[in-house]
Amino acid sequence: MKPGDVVGLHPTEIERIVLGSLLLSSGRYLDEVGDVLREYHFYSSQHKEIYKWIYTQYSNNEPADCAILVNSFGSEGHNKYGDIAYISRLGDNAVDKYSLSSYVDKLVNSYKLRTLKDTLKNLESKLTELEDTPSEILKLAESSILDITSSDGSTSTIISLADACKERKTRWGKILAGEDTEYVPTGFGSIDRHYHGWPRGYMTVIGGRPEVGKTMFLVSGVLRAAETSIPQGILSIEMPRSRLVDRMATIKAGMSVNQLHGGDEESMDVLSEATDSLSSLPIYIDDSSVDALAVESSIRRMVRQHGCKVVWVDYLQLIKAPKKHRGGNRTWEVDDISEMLRMVAKKENIAVISLIQLNRSVEDSVVNRRSGVPMQHHFRGSDKPLHDAALAFGLYRPFMYKAPKKPTSKKKYTNEELSDMHQPFELVSLKSRDHSKKDVVFWSRLKVQRIHDDHDEGFSPPDWGFNDPRHDGTMSKSSSDNGVQEAYNL
Repeated sequence: MKPGDVVGLHPTEIERIVLGSLLLSSGRYLDEVGDVLREYHFYSSQHKEIYKWIYTQYSNNEPADCAILVNSFGSEGHNKYGDIAYISRLGDNAVDKYSLSSYVDKLVNSYKLRTLKDTLKNLESKLTELEDTPSEILKLAESSILDITSSDGSTSTIISLADACKERKTRWGKILAGEDTEYVPTGFGSIDRHYHGWPRGYMTVIGGRPEVGKTMFLVSGVLRAAETSIPQGILSIEMPRSRLVDRMATIKAGMSVNQLHGGDEESMDVLSEATDSLSSLPIYIDDSSVDALAVESSIRRMVRQHGCKVVWVDYLQLIKAPKKHRGGNRTWEVDDISEMLRMVAKKENIAVISLIQLNRSVEDSVVNRRSGVPMQHHFRGSDKPLHDAALAFGLYRPFMYKAPKKPTSKKKYTNEELSDMHQPFELVSLKSRDHSKKDVVFWSRLKVQRIHDDHDEGFSPPDWGFNDPRHDGTMSKSSSDNGVQEAYNL
């Protein structure tokens, strides 16, 4: 069929043409339309299932043609996808990739019109019932219209400066009235006090070397924010969700999960109770998405289906590049992945917190007699994530590189001893788009993977015998072993 033939076609026929074209290309045409077309755009439930299957195959680098789809049928296959004859006919009016976009645009527009019609019916019902205030109905109308206009990535408008200024002043009024915000509270008072929170519509990058505490910081940040009813999403590419639950339970219980593996029934009860308390928190985990397109889709679902305000990615370099760029220059691949995260944060107006592995040259870094301090040039593979980010920090634990000495024996604390004590844990500021750069100092207790903030109620920062945790690690003579232990152990 020719592009002009799209005029006058029934929406379900357009859906069949789009699906047939994708199947005949074995999914390859998703390179052209996958950034616009979504499962929910389809009207037919069977068409939704077929597209979801094609997208999954494509994301997993598997072919997606009619024969493979038919062979994948289970006992409910006919009800789910349609019968074999129906699927075989899908390709009868397929089009090439250059014509496909016009059919996809028509399909998406049909979805928008259907949604708009449903929205107007809902608003008409609200107006008839007269149970809601005008303000509540207007907010519902505004929210519904925004959902429709943001349902794909093709919407583009040109706006005059006058309208842009008017729009901005309206937004300022909502911010002052507490009806809107451009930052999401982090749960850490020390961050929020200076940076106001994670910036919405932007990516924040947090880099660190292995074992410095990237996942520990992620889990602590997620729990702190979720406990204040801010929905959090986690795309865990490195760690399975079971281990994330272990980490969260450890923090809540204040004990190491290793005690459970040792067969301690009492510990099991404590950890089980802590795990139960996690169930009510608005935290959503995806530990299966790896491909860039699947990651983007997962982020959008977390926002639209679960209302996530912050989505954490652990970690960026583990995301597989878009299929069309895979196997090329790794720097270019990282650039594409960073651009994807930047754009999805902007389009969905959320905070994306991307963890990043820093390169080995961090180990040779020396700043003010401190080894291992992260700097801007330590980003691994590409510096584009740093440029794309509104905020960027490097994680640093001074005692990881130089353990402090005991005040009496002058021997260094062992790693095991330090793991049960509160030691400095720093966010070294590498970039700040809207604020002055300022390092943030926390206190980490590695044994239970817990991070404390100076602003936490009831928490007193430990005294290692020096005022500035960015010290070389030598304790003063005034400190005592007992004093340190009393200050650091909970």
